[in-house]
Amino acid sequence: MIKIAKRMLGAMLLLALGLLLAVPVAEAQEAKVIRIVKQPGLGYLGLIVMRAKGLLEKHLPGVAVEWHELTSGPAIRDAMLAGQLDIGSGGLGPFILAVDKGLGWKIVGALNDMPLYLNTYKPEIKSLKDFTPGDKIALPAPGSIQHVTLQMAAEKELGNPKALDNLIVAMAHPEARAALLSKREITAHLTSPPFQYQELKAGGIHKVLDSYQVVGGPHTFNVVWTTEKWAKANPTLLKGFYGALSEALDFVHKSPLEAARVFVESEKSKDTPETTLGYMKEPGVRFVIYPTGLMKYALFMHKTGVIKRLPASWKEYAFDHLHGFAGN
Repeated sequence: MIKIAKRMLGAMLLLALGLLLAVPVAEAQEAKVIRIVKQPGLGYLGLIVMRAKGLLEKHLPGVAVEWHELTSGPAIRDAMLAGQLDIGSGGLGPFILAVDKGLGWKIVGALNDMPLYLNTYKPEIKSLKDFTPGDKIALPAPGSIQHVTLQMAAEKELGNPKALDNLIVAMAHPEARAALLSKREITAHLTSPPFQYQELKAGGIHKVLDSYQVVGGPHTFNVVWTTEKWAKANPTLLKGFYGALSEALDFVHKSPLEAARVFVESEKSKDTPETTLGYMKEPGVRFVIYPTGLMKYALFMHKTGVIKRLPASWKEYAFDHLHGFAGN
């Protein structure tokens, strides 16, 4: 009996020791670097402020931070699939498609609500019906939120969501803005802030439509996401990133002119901070951390066969810390 008791005691001590060691071992397994990607544009102001103000370093001391920049959602998807990034960002279209393909992405936070404009220099183009086979419409990439928006508009106005797909030219926003203003290569640009406002301000450019008209109200333009696998393995990093993003968006709300100044300096914009602040105050522009209009895009993509499964709620797309917000 004494021997059995000793064995049991020894086993209990080993178990207790294992439990004590489990906590630091699990913590040690969290990544020591966080790799984030952004794209060009005012839609990424929250991330730009986060980077400029060192908010990730504040919320995650001792964790190295790597910032990357790509120019389209599909490019970011491919980089994440290759294991080159931890935190992705982009428009709703590529995100929704990636989730449907089983990539295990979930939204950490939204960055904004923003209307997207289709601009042209051709005075005869007043609606989608006025585009001809010789016209070219620039947008970031097939499958981008701009592309999905164009298809939504084409279905409403032309009765066929793919009616204008053969006119699409994939171009990064800065290059497309330059091409539109110089009237070369393209005749129209489906873009985003600040590029759409810069084009209209230059003169000789007019808006054909904006996405709020197409969707029937405000919608999120950009979200930030990561994989459920990464989030489970790095709960401290996930919490720290969300805290830094929340603080960055609070800064935008409380100090908008300073946030505009950060944008101008960080992005090497030719606009003044005051002009950029004007873009930030354009109708429909909001910097909010929860997604809106998400299900409208998902519903359209499901109806047109782009995605196979339609989630019952926007919350299926987001981590639990967002579920208390009034998203849709």
